[in-house]
Amino acid sequence: MDQSTTNNLINRLIDAIEIGDSEQGDSSPLIDSSIFVDNAVFNAEKQHFFHNTPQVVGFASEVSKPGSYFTTDVLGIPIVITRDEDHQLHAFINACAHRGAKVANGSGERKRLTCSFHGWTYDLNGQLYGRPKKQCFDQAGPECNLSKLPVSDKYGVLVVGPHRGISQPQVDQALDDIGDQLVGFELQHSQPLDCRRIDVKANWKLIAGLSHESYHFNILHRNSVGQLLDPNSVFDTFKRHSRWAYAVKGIENLKKQPEQQWPRFLLGGCNHTLFPGTLLITNQSDAQMIRLEPGNKPNESIIYFSGIFRDTNKREDSQSAFDFGFDVFTTEDLPAAEECQRGFEAGMPTMIIGKNEPVMAFWHQLWQQELAKVAT
Repeated sequence: MDQSTTNNLINRLIDAIEIGDSEQGDSSPLIDSSIFVDNAVFNAEKQHFFHNTPQVVGFASEVSKPGSYFTTDVLGIPIVITRDEDHQLHAFINACAHRGAKVANGSGERKRLTCSFHGWTYDLNGQLYGRPKKQCFDQAGPECNLSKLPVSDKYGVLVVGPHRGISQPQVDQALDDIGDQLVGFELQHSQPLDCRRIDVKANWKLIAGLSHESYHFNILHRNSVGQLLDPNSVFDTFKRHSRWAYAVKGIENLKKQPEQQWPRFLLGGCNHTLFPGTLLITNQSDAQMIRLEPGNKPNESIIYFSGIFRDTNKREDSQSAFDFGFDVFTTEDLPAAEECQRGFEAGMPTMIIGKNEPVMAFWHQLWQQELAKVAT
């Protein structure tokens, strides 16, 4: 995002604050609540939105150095991403070619990946390096290497194809429609801060919707972020992605300054939702990612909450801000999502989306359209 885009957002936010309302959508749709509880819908979403779609899994800075590696799971598929000594990025199924045990855990830096079961060792480019009692094995070709997956770090974001049926161009182009809005944050030059996993008893779409509107700021967050952020917001869509922006209280005072003196980054936050539902939050100091995916049932979700920081001299401040955001998310947002889930399971037939929740409306329409494509 460049300065002109930042200034445009600031101007629109000031306009919203002055009229006392958020930018609005054209209608107030009614959503059939079965999409949060129906097994057939759940399985179709899991297959087409997650298994068959390139997935955002982290920040490029998590594997920015030669010799670095990063592990994660997508729908239970163990994945390891590496940066070899030639600066080349790779992704593999995190499974030894011998018996399938993991070759890496967590993240860090090392020259080789080693299976803790029998000691087979691999270079960071996935090639078998060595194995105990190698004379006992006839196989010595590609079948002994790690199973490669398509991966990209364009725009400072790690995108991976969960299986080899997804092509490298699909992964490379996954974020192109919103890429210009991300490059200015220089995510690839930041430093990893923290990553935490959360298991939640709510449908993944309900969790995604937590970050699609500010209508709840003054109620659910009245004693936390509601003290800091103005509830009037603006939004933009980029084909299969969106941006929802909100400002710190008092941003309207910038009108007293020439635009040439306005800050490089928005004083507030930009919530970029990347298809099918990963949230990338950028602000004037740092960035956080809320990656969510469906669990084993319609009312189960898995969340990976991670963060990066820009200024190494302000790491403690970044950690404090990360902890604050995590606490608000886990103690205020997620319990609300679980309450909503129980309401729909109890028989609530519909969910109402207001005109002041246009990003919510956009995503529910998009998810419905995407499922309709694969159903025909």
